[in-house]
Amino acid sequence: MYNSQSHMLYYFLCNEITEYYCDHLLDMTNLYVIEIEESHITNGNLIDWLHNIEQLKMGYVDEIQETKTFIVSFPPLLNLQSDIDRIEAAEDRDVGEYAAQNWNEFSIYLGGESKFPNLHKQIPYPVDDSSILPFYDLQAFLSSSDNSYLNTINIIGNPFSYPYKAELMDLLYSIPVKKNFYLTASTACRFIKEIQQIDLPNYELYIYYEQEEASIHHILTEKQIPFHWIYLISSEKQYEDLEKLETKYGNEYVEVHPIYTGDNLPFFEENVYLAEEDILQSNYDKQDIFAHQVMNTNFWGRLSVLPDGKVYSNLNHPPLGTLKDRVYDLIVDEMKSKRAWRWIRDEVSPCKDCLFRYLCPSPSNYELVIGKPNLCHVKP
Repeated sequence: MYNSQSHMLYYFLCNEITEYYCDHLLDMTNLYVIEIEESHITNGNLIDWLHNIEQLKMGYVDEIQETKTFIVSFPPLLNLQSDIDRIEAAEDRDVGEYAAQNWNEFSIYLGGESKFPNLHKQIPYPVDDSSILPFYDLQAFLSSSDNSYLNTINIIGNPFSYPYKAELMDLLYSIPVKKNFYLTASTACRFIKEIQQIDLPNYELYIYYEQEEASIHHILTEKQIPFHWIYLISSEKQYEDLEKLETKYGNEYVEVHPIYTGDNLPFFEENVYLAEEDILQSNYDKQDIFAHQVMNTNFWGRLSVLPDGKVYSNLNHPPLGTLKDRVYDLIVDEMKSKRAWRWIRDEVSPCKDCLFRYLCPSPSNYELVIGKPNLCHVKP
């Protein structure tokens, strides 16, 4: 049992009686209220179990009285589950209303050269692609859909090197959501000069640290442009450099992203893999735990487009379609599948047999790139 308020865990061995009552507690129609059968009241194992539950404030025992009402507890009701049920039951594809509200983030990859050609499959990073993103297809894709639920647009690559830069910036200006620009340090200076000439509201820069940050940092802070440094780390040798950066500018300006290189698995096992104590310190609330049962919180609601116009729910999987498709159709296809948005730990071994599967973070790109479904040291 897990107390989502105190974040305490209660381990116990299931015997026939406790398993019987656990099954009843898990039945949502009981609203977490169960009646102890009279023949079980004197059972020592059951008494100890109930006592521990009360001591840990995970529940309480009360005497049944005809005139007394009982407190019930409603499980979190996720709109997501009703949307999935509605979409799966639909005989046609006219479910755009339900699909659109689940699309929250869109990443636009502009292409160009990349220092790490495949890194975009792990984190937002410029893709190594000479293709030119078809702007008018992008415009139609965004304009023909309900954007009222979209809250973030990520632009990965320098938009001022894009042939349709003016049109792109006008399009971004017309959509009232947060814009995040992901840039290499070598292109950041030019971008800063150009962006100052455009009255673009609600944006933030994410700049990949390349050890030439002093002048850029000064300009950004002086002009009060919101930004973060992204520090890519692949070995423990980089810790000293990272500490210097954080000491110099403060942790609030630095985001650390581990990157898998193909030959640094020991680094991941030591610094990224979770131990049982790490999982128990995650402090998820009840809503988080229920969300982990139906959705991937790393991928849900996110679509990406590469320079060739292909649209993805996850860049490690085949595309859903292209910018020429209706966004609603792509979202419905993704919601019906368990490819990315609904890829949860119940779907993979050995996680599906693990006691902590709903307390553990949802599967991420690291699992896909490394080829291991459980980045942890826990034995199910």
